[in-house]
Amino acid sequence: MLSAALLLLRAPTNALTTVLGSIHDRQARAIFDGHLDMHQSDLAIEAFDIEGKYHTYFGIWPTLLRMPVLAVTDRFDGRLTGVSMLLALAVALWAVASLQWQLMNIDQRPALSECRVASARWWMLIGMQVVVGTGTVIAFLTSRPLVYHEMEMWGIAGALATAAAALRYLTHPSTRRAAALGAAVGVTLLSRPSVGFGAVVSLCIVVGVAAIRKHGARHLMMLVGCAACAVGLYGGVNAARFGGPFALPLEHQVFSASDPQRQAALAANGGSLFGAKYVPTTSFQYLRPDALRLDDRFPYVNFPLRRAHVVGRGVIFDTLDRSSSMTASMTGLCVLGAFGAMYVGKRRGRLHPATNAMTLSVAVGGAFGSVAVFSIAYVAHRYLSDLLPPLIVFAIVGVQRLVERSLKFPLRVVAVLCIAGVWINIGLAIVYQRDPRCGDPDYGRGTTEPVCFVSSNSN
Repeated sequence: MLSAALLLLRAPTNALTTVLGSIHDRQARAIFDGHLDMHQSDLAIEAFDIEGKYHTYFGIWPTLLRMPVLAVTDRFDGRLTGVSMLLALAVALWAVASLQWQLMNIDQRPALSECRVASARWWMLIGMQVVVGTGTVIAFLTSRPLVYHEMEMWGIAGALATAAAALRYLTHPSTRRAAALGAAVGVTLLSRPSVGFGAVVSLCIVVGVAAIRKHGARHLMMLVGCAACAVGLYGGVNAARFGGPFALPLEHQVFSASDPQRQAALAANGGSLFGAKYVPTTSFQYLRPDALRLDDRFPYVNFPLRRAHVVGRGVIFDTLDRSSSMTASMTGLCVLGAFGAMYVGKRRGRLHPATNAMTLSVAVGGAFGSVAVFSIAYVAHRYLSDLLPPLIVFAIVGVQRLVERSLKFPLRVVAVLCIAGVWINIGLAIVYQRDPRCGDPDYGRGTTEPVCFVSSNSN
């Protein structure tokens, strides 16, 4: 967390990044004035022209979070994005610790009573906090206080909080815990909708489990009511902005009207940036193990020299941003996640029923939430954030099983990989932060310039 704070404090700014770091502040001021539309200059490239009024598509939770501060002073206008991101990081780390502690208590085996294993549990708690906070894409997000990174941070925090709240409710059902679960889903949906709808799916699974176990009408009504409120609030805000609860009129985005590459991508895909034909390219890029490059300058790691390879004929991407992958930048966590997923799949009968239900809801919800990131005509390193929450949950299960079995050699190998992941992710964050052209939408678009923001209309 300290490294994240230092990265944010050192983040350079320019005219565009200043605007992209203060959109939620401007949105809050607009709400104080009784409307949602904003000045076009307050939104830069993210403005949507809806009948002469300009709106943003970003979730409203970070806006609501700022409003108590902005209601009493304007001193911090444009300076709250970094604070919001650090708060999201704190929530994410709290959720990780909560998940670990609950799983250790409800799924412990006789071996866990041994002193050496009990000591290992504390090291496991500390280690996972370090790995999640500095050895994942979270470190990259903290490199710059941009609205994109803020939304991703709250998406991660909300999804992990949803998993922790689901496990807490399934272990000891109560209306208070049902309300907490619903609130976590609401935060996720109102921050990062793609991940948020995955959280809604997870909540629906928990509702089904609660109904089967006959938790009671009050609990079911609370769960269903919270889900309805979250979806209703999201749909209401979206309808007020764009005229429909789930509408996203990309053809009305100001950037879409002026950028040839965006227009080409929309024209080739029926006016949308989403489609199954993008899945082979994004899947290959986000899962390939070689999406990393060693450098001769500190921090000695860098993004791949070449952009993502477009799979398929006639597939036109809006943007191919420089990006690493899950397996290359978070190798240790991926190994733990794979081990945890295999254990859950083979040993479900030996796990606590609450753990079974929680991991099932996280897996299904995570798969649903990742549909958008795999099917969009856009490759970016920050999109690895959408895949992170389910990976962390299964990694927690995996490391606990390795500790339970006292498998020293695999634990040491994983520890080395996780330490390397910390270096890699902080290194990529530093590389991204140092680049003065980061955030410029015209930088490298439509060219073959290496190691930059680029787009392609061919293989």
